[in-house]
Amino acid sequence: MGFLSQELPIAVNAAIGQILAHPSVNEVVTTPSKDKHGNWIIEINMDVPLPRDARDKGITATGVKAMEWVRIVFPTSFPAHAPRLFLRADFNRAHPHINPGRPGELVSPCIYEGKLDDLLHEPDWINGIINQLADWLRKAATGELLDSSGQGWEPIRRDSVDGTIVGDISIIRERIVNAKNPISQYFRYEYWQSIVGHSGRIIDESTLYPNLGEAVRKFRIGNNEHSPFRSNFSLAMVISGGTKKTIDVYQPDNVDCLEQLLVRAESYGCRTGLENRLKEITENIVLPLIEQTLEVAVLFAVKRPCNLIGEASDIEIIPYGITFTSDKNHRLQLTRTSLFPLVLIQKVSQQLLAETSDRNFNEADRRKEIAMIGCGSLGSKIAMHLARSGHGPFRLYDKDCFSPHNIARHAVANLAAAEFMAPKFWLTQNLLSQVGAKVTQVNNSYKDVISLLQTKPDLFTKCNGLIIDATASRSVQDALCMTSSKYFGAPLLQVALYGRGKVGFFGLEGKDRNPRIDDLVAQLYQLGWDSSLIGTALYQATNFDRINTGQGCASFSMKMSDAKISLFSAGISERTSQLLDNGIPKAGELLVGLLTEDGLGVNWLSQPTTKIEILYIGDTSKWELRIPVALKDQMRMEAEQRRPFETGGVLIGHINWGRQVIYVTGLLPPPTDSEFRTDEFVLGIKGLKKHISVIEKTTSHTLTYLGTWHSHPNGGGASGKDRSTLAELTRERGNVPSVCLIYRPQGLIAVPGPVTNP
Repeated sequence: MGFLSQELPIAVNAAIGQILAHPSVNEVVTTPSKDKHGNWIIEINMDVPLPRDARDKGITATGVKAMEWVRIVFPTSFPAHAPRLFLRADFNRAHPHINPGRPGELVSPCIYEGKLDDLLHEPDWINGIINQLADWLRKAATGELLDSSGQGWEPIRRDSVDGTIVGDISIIRERIVNAKNPISQYFRYEYWQSIVGHSGRIIDESTLYPNLGEAVRKFRIGNNEHSPFRSNFSLAMVISGGTKKTIDVYQPDNVDCLEQLLVRAESYGCRTGLENRLKEITENIVLPLIEQTLEVAVLFAVKRPCNLIGEASDIEIIPYGITFTSDKNHRLQLTRTSLFPLVLIQKVSQQLLAETSDRNFNEADRRKEIAMIGCGSLGSKIAMHLARSGHGPFRLYDKDCFSPHNIARHAVANLAAAEFMAPKFWLTQNLLSQVGAKVTQVNNSYKDVISLLQTKPDLFTKCNGLIIDATASRSVQDALCMTSSKYFGAPLLQVALYGRGKVGFFGLEGKDRNPRIDDLVAQLYQLGWDSSLIGTALYQATNFDRINTGQGCASFSMKMSDAKISLFSAGISERTSQLLDNGIPKAGELLVGLLTEDGLGVNWLSQPTTKIEILYIGDTSKWELRIPVALKDQMRMEAEQRRPFETGGVLIGHINWGRQVIYVTGLLPPPTDSEFRTDEFVLGIKGLKKHISVIEKTTSHTLTYLGTWHSHPNGGGASGKDRSTLAELTRERGNVPSVCLIYRPQGLIAVPGPVTNP
């Protein structure tokens, strides 16, 4: 039957039609009407199958009737939003899965684990909601609403609360489980009156005081003169009946005075402990003023028959607050108390941050230490992202001070710290501590990492999570590369931004530091030549990219907005978090981020990494040559294609003069006038000089001509002509390092001879 009228919306009319056709709906009590807010309301009676022993009476012992009245309220936004459901005002509120409400109001049943709006948009539409309601009423009648075997134990329902208490629930539960027997002990507690009423926190969950005398010897009770909140120090008592007895009776919270609290404590097996502590407080605490109040927290720890819903513990913590008011003798009396329910909120912890950040936290995470080298704009943001995701502890290293211009982009925003130029590592350490992250105290955090590594190469041996270099310093990179892998307790990750925040670099070393971070940077240089998008930002820097922040040549900083750094740091941090959680890939990882043209995001491009083959070349002064195995494989393929003739080409790469390291990053094909013979390869010259000149100019000489390579299809060492060719090349290039490589089926060798010819 429909109620279609000019007023009734089509969607509401269709929904009512389905509701009335539902087999559990007995009759319509009132026809649809509109309330003062424009919502449409219909009232119905629903049949409820009762247990056999309640059928004759038509009502169960818990107050569920064979026919229950239901009010359905369709909001003006229906069908975008689901209707609200209400039961009669005298429906028994002792049932679990009832939404909070005040006595005398209609009862709102919690019929679905998710959102009703989402259920409405499932294929069953309004029928899905009525099905859930019918099932809820059936379970209420049979006492099956609390599904201990499946869903878990529903925590106590508070129809109203008058404040909060913040504490580390996991530590409290652990103490209860370890104790097994009943306990009643004190925590140090602090509270103040906020806009939500009582706001309290347990100061140290790891320390319990067995009696009041022990507690007041360790800390005082009264005003906290140094608190900006005008807070008060007090006591929180945790009381448990032990874990040997399970409390399996569900009781909603209807406690509103001390007498009722004692009755409830008795049902939890906690009355004796509570009475003893209350006696101690009234006999020993004297307040300075008459009519002065002192608020004390009581936490009942109750063992349930199964884990609480959504938690991995069967210990339910149920908190209350007791307000004592001093009498004319400044003493506390049980007759001068009031009671208020509190809601317990989990204190900031690694586990809370991890779970909130959608990470699967485990105890091993507490031991994965992160060394952050560089606490500047990028490093501080990455450290903060990781800390807020529950990672840490951290080791911090930065020799620089916080300058006024750092306010524009640093994670720390502190005007006084900028004007006093406080150390960056110290400010970052304080920032991390504000989110509960642990920072390992290390000697000389403010000293130059380069100097530290020279005197203490095992600086990062104890770091077992990740070593992150966010300094954007070539000298720091060199110092890290010169440190043996045996001194690194964790992989090294280097991150940096280029071109006013248009390009981001994420380079993670492979197993046994192969590829090493400098190999990945050299690969980035080659990508800058291969890709104009990367190259433009990487190589075309000008003086307009820098800002002068003071006097002197060192007083420059790259122009870049805080928003750009935040875009890149977010992606870097997310990937770093995944690596810490899921393990480090043995091959390492190279990611290059490109800012989108509209500036709204970053596209991260994953680049293949490869192992590096290392050759030591030169006569008197040995140089290290590092060539990716992928380029060696390219030589092999070209050699196979030309067999039985020799072939070859030109080596392109980067030179680190200070460390005497040559990086081969790319191969140029042989010019068209090259000659391929069975016993000789002659490299042509047509267009080669111009090609090399373009590469050097485009990359600001970051990439340059290194020398040549050729193949020996049948193996063998360097010939006399190979040696003379290298000597001639070296003379022609003056002091610039020159290399001649030979690819043979047995592997790669360098032509012996001088690398430079001063």
